[in-house]
Amino acid sequence: MKRTRATRVGLVSLGCPKNLVDSEVMLGLLAEAGWQITDRPELADVIIVNTCDFIGPAAEESRQTLAEMARMKRRGRCQVLIAAGCMPQRRGEALLAEFPEIDAIVGVGDFPRLPALIGAALAGERVVAVESPPFLYDDRTPRLRATPPWSAYVKIADGCAHPCTFCVIPRLRGPYRSREADSISREVGELVVQGVAEINLIAQDTTGYGLDRGERGGLASLLRTLDVEVGAGRSHAGGENTPRTTPPWIRLLYCYPQRVTNELLDVIAGSAHICHYLDVPFQHADPEVLRRMRRAGSGERHLQLIERIRRRMPEAALRTSMIVGFPGETEEAFSRLADFLTAARFDRAGVFRYSREEGTPAADLPGQVPPEEIEARYHHLMRLQQRISAEGNARWVGRELEVLVVERQPDRVIARSFRDAPEVDGLVHVSGGRAAPGDFLRVRITAAGPYDLVATPAS
Repeated sequence: MKRTRATRVGLVSLGCPKNLVDSEVMLGLLAEAGWQITDRPELADVIIVNTCDFIGPAAEESRQTLAEMARMKRRGRCQVLIAAGCMPQRRGEALLAEFPEIDAIVGVGDFPRLPALIGAALAGERVVAVESPPFLYDDRTPRLRATPPWSAYVKIADGCAHPCTFCVIPRLRGPYRSREADSISREVGELVVQGVAEINLIAQDTTGYGLDRGERGGLASLLRTLDVEVGAGRSHAGGENTPRTTPPWIRLLYCYPQRVTNELLDVIAGSAHICHYLDVPFQHADPEVLRRMRRAGSGERHLQLIERIRRRMPEAALRTSMIVGFPGETEEAFSRLADFLTAARFDRAGVFRYSREEGTPAADLPGQVPPEEIEARYHHLMRLQQRISAEGNARWVGRELEVLVVERQPDRVIARSFRDAPEVDGLVHVSGGRAAPGDFLRVRITAAGPYDLVATPAS
């Protein structure tokens, strides 16, 4: 690549962990090509914004960030501004008209071409690269991790095969594509060697792993392999006061309800390394709303799955997500959802206001719920789940937990337990703890709130 006086690249990553992995791959490709990486956009010659366009609020955050970086370009050293990821993939050249300061748009399939595309933009070309086939990294792809050194995300698949009427992901990410199991195993093995203490497996639907290749039980088989890989790796080293050590965690995120099989549950229940944690986005409990969403199931069937999970793993942490205000959600349907939340007793639940997304089937459905009603239902469910979460956390008071330290403060350490995924779940505040970030520590829980726990080091 022809070098110019511009050498520094800054990247702003928005959206979900799956987007973050894409950002890490982009940084790895650029570093391999010789670009200097900076985490300060104001010092960058080239600024990349890896956008999210999943729902309205995410798109608005992307637009605000692009506008902020455009102002930075006008008054700073930045020569090239690039919009990458989902928003260019969805909106194409319309994004260039909306933001004249943008020099290049790069879709989700064109990340491998990014170094060359930057060169073209620096040479004065206005670049549009959104037509390539979908891209999926593997263990050989350069990657510069942006997470703390003790935690990592591993994307096992990309794309989506589900027809949910509210979602644009299949249009943005293409068909579901699983990585090769050997590639995932090699990546996880290398992360363990590097001292990573927590490996979070992600995809749009992790339980769909292997189905695109005609494999049945693909995820259960993959987890068995990774369980052995992690078990053969080294335990994470202790810090001051020699905290108790444990092998790295494997955490499974984004499980589609109808694909959580007994075989999968048995693999998780029988492993010492796979966290007894399941993130299952049920989305709703009313059968008619689910039908309109093109999602299977009902509140009754959801509860049957939850009972199967808890029968095998009584202490399993269950997270879900729900959508309120979907078109056709009557008062009766919403009441069914609230009753289901009460009966399910989730440890964690995210509630999302329905976002009417252009180009989705749901956008044209009758029975659109007024925004003020969506807001009221959102707050009702949040208050309900807060009480449920507080009661669930209170069950841990007086008990011991193994926690992973993520921050050290003068009089305490901040940690997460197996029940807490990065960024989305609660924390454990350990008074008097002296362990270093990345260490595992045995603690006794002394108090609980709706989100966080308070603890002291176990004797």
